[in-house]
Amino acid sequence: MFTGLVETLGKVITIKPIDSGIQFTIETEWENPDLKIGDSIAINGACMTVTEFSDLGNVFNFYASFKSLELTNLSRLGEGSPVNLERAMALGQRFGGHMVQGHVDGMAKVVSRKQIESEVEEFWVAIPKELQRYFVKKGSVTLDGISLTVVDVKDGNIQLILIPETMEKTNANSWKKDQWLNVEVDVLAKYIENYLEQRS
Repeated sequence: MFTGLVETLGKVITIKPIDSGIQFTIETEWENPDLKIGDSIAINGACMTVTEFSDLGNVFNFYASFKSLELTNLSRLGEGSPVNLERAMALGQRFGGHMVQGHVDGMAKVVSRKQIESEVEEFWVAIPKELQRYFVKKGSVTLDGISLTVVDVKDGNIQLILIPETMEKTNANSWKKDQWLNVEVDVLAKYIENYLEQRS
């Protein structure tokens, strides 16, 4: 379980095809982050497993299966790509953001990006048709692992306003038109939908 509050940015330093998937090596600014093999970590919002790490913990490997690559934007990463990183939430930790599972529901495409005031950016993002029913104004969404508030919903697109703090500490600063982002809808919306379907 995650919160959608990105802890740090990482950088892809190697990509190695292996049986049934790809092994990625990520370099981070973390020092001794209490990682161990088998830990869950959100990479651009996709829950992955640490398979190897350096003594300082600032370089680690994870493996993505072909299925994970098909469902996420991990297949579009190259050497040098910035990635958002969040470790799994610890029991008793203060809960910010919103409830994030790390289970990517699909990919959304950036439609536009515009600076609307000093260092504040407006994004419109196109949501896949099969996920549009989960979005409401002032609702929550996770894009590339970032917990964000939906400002507006229009014609299958959502509006987002990102403050300097978010732009500085996540890969949102590198988002551009037509870029694909991992999207996880608010899990509460899915539970409500399932409940109502069972009641009908």
